[in-house]
Amino acid sequence: MNHDDRTNQEKQVPQEPGKIKDLVYYFLNLLSAKAWQYLGLIAHPETGQILVDLEEARKAIDLYSVILGEIKKDLSREENRELEAHLANLQLNFIEKMKEIAES
Repeated sequence: MNHDDRTNQEKQVPQEPGKIKDLVYYFLNLLSAKAWQYLGLIAHPETGQILVDLEEARKAIDLYSVILGEIKKDLSREENRELEAHLANLQLNFIEKMKEIAES
């Protein structure tokens, strides 16, 4: 083994596996993006079309709420406040979209 091989091996520090909390953040972001899309508030990234499907939006928002409820104890106060505010924003926009459709 030459000096370069030893140096490269010493630099390769094993990484710790990702935490569930990190995966949950990723998943909440996916659910949030889908909810915004199904509320018709952002365009679908692949088609560029605006579509409204309140049932799908409701499912995404409800799942976000359930998952957030399960991970709350692992979050800092600031993280919890941020994610709760985002959930409230989704819920308010859902209600507004329901009113808008009912009035049309």
